[in-house]
Amino acid sequence: MMERNGDPSDDGNANRVTSAELVRSFAKWREAAHSAPVQITTHGRVSHILSGIKLHEQMARPDTNENASTADEYLSNFSEWLDECMLLCDTDEKILYANARVRQSLGITTKHVGMTLGQAMPEVEDSVVQLQYRRTLRSGEALVADLPSVFDPERWMSLRTIRLGNRLILMMRDITDEVHQFRMADAKAALYAAISNHPLVGYVRVDARGLIAKTDASFDGWIGLSSEKIEGIRLSDLVSRDMRPAFRNVLDAVLQQNERQYVEVELIPNHEEKLQVKCSVQPLRGAYGSEGAAVVMTRAPASVSQS
Repeated sequence: MMERNGDPSDDGNANRVTSAELVRSFAKWREAAHSAPVQITTHGRVSHILSGIKLHEQMARPDTNENASTADEYLSNFSEWLDECMLLCDTDEKILYANARVRQSLGITTKHVGMTLGQAMPEVEDSVVQLQYRRTLRSGEALVADLPSVFDPERWMSLRTIRLGNRLILMMRDITDEVHQFRMADAKAALYAAISNHPLVGYVRVDARGLIAKTDASFDGWIGLSSEKIEGIRLSDLVSRDMRPAFRNVLDAVLQQNERQYVEVELIPNHEEKLQVKCSVQPLRGAYGSEGAAVVMTRAPASVSQS
């Protein structure tokens, strides 16, 4: 079967030519390759492609804008699943996309697309937020910072800035509750240390069953036992026998009914017969219910001098 020689003017074989014909009419086929790739056949099979340099560059390096558009679409779709704010911008700080959390929390809508971050959110102008994302733009360094929110001075935010090629990503998350928890943790630790340093004040934490989970140095000294020996026993067992039922009722009201209580009882220390104390009992509530109670005890100065 003889192959028909190609010709640019022949629609049936406009993009195909035999190798022999290519050699004879190379100038003609070279011009044809500028508009569309030319298939070169050997023994009836396509073995090579002849194309102009522009076509070759397009195939070797697909259009940058098209790639960027596809990447933007992927990022935009992904951001809708995030539980934090995400803004996609270009290197001129112009907003390309804002996810649902941004639209809900900051009021950014489609009308803000194309605006710079400073135009859409005047609060970021000359702020630490602006310093951070501009540093990321300049250096390409991904940065994370926890800082007071520029949108609400009563709240805190975690800001993450990332540069991906010619795109800038800002991710913001409200961390107010976390910051408050850390602050309260410091306050609780300081309060516990102050109580432990006071010889007239003692602290005991019991679990949901009324067993001692933690004591301080003052209480250990009153009882005359180390914390290792005290922890795990029932607090009511350290109360004098005649007051024990009333104290159990107090603990039940705290642990089961979530009611704070105040009671005066006598403890049975290891080194003396009785120890009169005043107890303030506060329930400890966790995410899944009662986690026990905190008991702050005080004793009279005269009792301290006798011990």
